[in-house]
Amino acid sequence: MQTIEIDKEVFEDMVKSMQFLHTMVSRMWKLLHPPAGSGKWLTSYAAANAMCITVRQLQTLKSSGKIGFFQEPGGNCLFSEAEIGRYLDDNRMEAGGCL
Repeated sequence: MQTIEIDKEVFEDMVKSMQFLHTMVSRMWKLLHPPAGSGKWLTSYAAANAMCITVRQLQTLKSSGKIGFFQEPGGNCLFSEAEIGRYLDDNRMEAGGCL
């Protein structure tokens, strides 16, 4: 068995580098893999169609933080059916007989 000696500062730098790499790999994993068991994911067009709004209105909801989404590495956004249902339930308005 061979033994290698390194300076303490070099060892600490190596540990810091490994911790940084672990953090970055963990973040990339979360970006590349949507949460398990989260149901069906819809494209922007399918989500807008399900909500009876335009894609632009959906983008506004997304950018204002009113509806959650998952962004794929290529830049496409996916919307959870559960998230869309939650938004619709929370923002339901009853007809007030104004017609």
